[in-house]
Amino acid sequence: MKIIGVIPARYASSRFPGKPLAHICGKPMIWWVYQQAFKVKELERIYIATDDGRIAKTCRELRIPVIMTSDAHNTGSDRVAEVAEKIEGDLFINIQGDEPLIEPEMIRQVIRIFEDKSVCFGTLKKEITDPKEIGANSTVKVVTDISGDALYFSRSTIPSNLKEKLKARIFRHVGIYAYTRDFLLEFYKMKQTELEIGEGVEPLRAMENGYKIRVHETEYDSVGVDYPEHIEVVERIIRGGIINESCSDT
Repeated sequence: MKIIGVIPARYASSRFPGKPLAHICGKPMIWWVYQQAFKVKELERIYIATDDGRIAKTCRELRIPVIMTSDAHNTGSDRVAEVAEKIEGDLFINIQGDEPLIEPEMIRQVIRIFEDKSVCFGTLKKEITDPKEIGANSTVKVVTDISGDALYFSRSTIPSNLKEKLKARIFRHVGIYAYTRDFLLEFYKMKQTELEIGEGVEPLRAMENGYKIRVHETEYDSVGVDYPEHIEVVERIIRGGIINESCSDT
């Protein structure tokens, strides 16, 4: 399979405008994400997908492949789909642009889901036990069936565990997606659905249209950057040598 990695990067974040260009140890965040993805040799090419000239200019200066996309996309998946219209590939991996410490093995894990040729859409989940994270509507939870296919995604706590005798495990959805090209182009044609908009979770669009999403459990975690104060957390981790990159203040 020809596997393409795509990192959607949007400048106009309501919580952190200009986030992809925020400096982490002297380099823009999008550079760190690209470097982690570049370690995955299964990816034939990796592109930044953006609608912003400032991000595109920075990528070109750093010699990172970039593709300009429309500014009308509702989700990262739609932006990746536009790339799939322009670039040949069998499998497209949507790598979150605000996770500069993403573990490369997570990308490999989502690729391995497609060893099952029946899968057209795959993603990951990780068990959570922290009550604050479980109750936070900023955390997307997912429940799956015994085959590993998603039953539902929600920002509410699912399962509710209202019965105390036997509590079910709760999983956080890890926001890395992979799609076959044929499916992704079909997804792009679908209108946003009621559940997708209500939950703010794009896989629900596929599920409401009858598609299955395979979800594998991962043992890895990642630190997302949602607010400016998260930059310091990431820099502290890098300085601690958790990932094999240098961190200077220049």
